[in-house]
Order: sequence, then structure tokens, then C-alpha cells
Amino acid sequence: MTVRRVHAAHGWILPAAAIVVCALAVGAVAGWLVWDEPITRWMVDSRTEAWNDLFRRISFLGSTKVVVVVSLAAAAASWRRCPRLAIAILIVLIARPLAEATLKEIVNRDRPAGDRLVRGLGYSFPSGHPLATAASWCMLPLVVALYTRRRAVWWSVAIGVWTLAVLVAVSRVWLGVHWTSDVIAGLALAVLGIALIERLILADDCGCIRSDVQSDRAATPDADPLPPARSSPATSAPAPGGSGTPSR
Repeated sequence: MTVRRVHAAHGWILPAAAIVVCALAVGAVAGWLVWDEPITRWMVDSRTEAWNDLFRRISFLGSTKVVVVVSLAAAAASWRRCPRLAIAILIVLIARPLAEATLKEIVNRDRPAGDRLVRGLGYSFPSGHPLATAASWCMLPLVVALYTRRRAVWWSVAIGVWTLAVLVAVSRVWLGVHWTSDVIAGLALAVLGIALIERLILADDCGCIRSDVQSDRAATPDADPLPPARSSPATSAPAPGGSGTPSR
């Protein structure tokens, strides 16, 4: 299972993510996102020391020092089996903060005032922590797919890292440094970014995904035959009912 397969089955997901980002950006500039403030007030009123400590720890997992380590480890682990994936991870590591800073300057949205439990620097939209979490931690299913064809392992990692990304997003609102729309935009941007990475990895000349392409063709009897594949490990996660794993 990959973003490519999900998009093939549900083609509205990626266009919807792009529309969400654009709509929230316009709404933030125009001041139309009136639901943000009530949600922030509710979270502030619900705070306890235990929850505050928990969300501080969760937020730390999306911090720069953590996501850099995770990205470098993921790139190192994928280098021998799929160099293209390793390079893509490193490109995202460098490009993500630049794209985030550019969007923040364009939208120019202030952070919530007061009631902050941690320091927040710069403008608010989009939230960098969930975006950074998804751009690093959520690359791990792509790396895991290089090493195993077991669906249970792949799904466990995928669900775990995306759950972490959502929790990091919630933590930023709880801690008072972002509006809810900021973190939703960050997650939507992450979906788009990972989809672009898969498009790069799934280019026809990328040998490490050939087995997944072949399994897709096998499911379509009238598909054109593939040219001879060069030798390279498969990078896909297990497809339903088959031994192949979706390509990265």
C-alpha cells in the first residue's frame, strides 16, 4: 500500500489536499477562519499539568534536531537498496524548511496571543512541526518496504508514524503556538510532498520499484509488456493478496 495506490483507488485525496492548503491559506489571509479561536480557547481551558507534559514530549518529536536525525537515518538505511529514495529524503530534509518559511512569509499570519506553553518563532501558517514530522517520520514506511514484504509490519509502521504526525499537530494547538488550521495545512502539505516523492521513486527507470510495477501489470492482462528489468531489490509494501510490496 502506497500513496500511489491510495490515490488510484481514491483519486480525490491529493486534489483535496491541495484545495485544503489553498483554501486555508486564503482564509488565514482574509481572516475567515473564525473556528480557530474557539478551539484554542477550549484546549487552553482543558489543560492539566499531566496533559501539558505529555504534549510537550510529543511536540519534541517534531523538533528540528529529531527530524534531522530521523531523516538522515532513513536515508542511510535506504541508500544501498534504493539510492533514489535516499536522495529524495535528503532533498525533502533541505527543501521542507525553505518551503515552510516561504509560505509563512506569504501568508503572514500571527500566532495565537498569550497562553503559550512553549516558545514559537516566526509566523503561524503553516505549522512546521507536523509538516516536519510527516516529512521525516512518515518516510519510514517507504524505507521499511525495502526490507520486508509483511503487510502487518508495513501497516504497523505506517499507522504509527501517521498517528504521531497527527498527535504532533494536536500538541502544537494545545501548547498555544498554532491555530488548528495551521496544523491541518501542515498535514495536507505533507500528504502532497510524500506523493511527489513517490512519483519520483516510481519513475519508469527506477529499478528498485520494478517488481511492484510488474505485479500491477499482472493484475491487468491486457497491459503492455514491461521491458527487461535491471536487477534491483523491490521497494514496495505488501499488496492485498499478493507477495509483492508497493513501490516507493
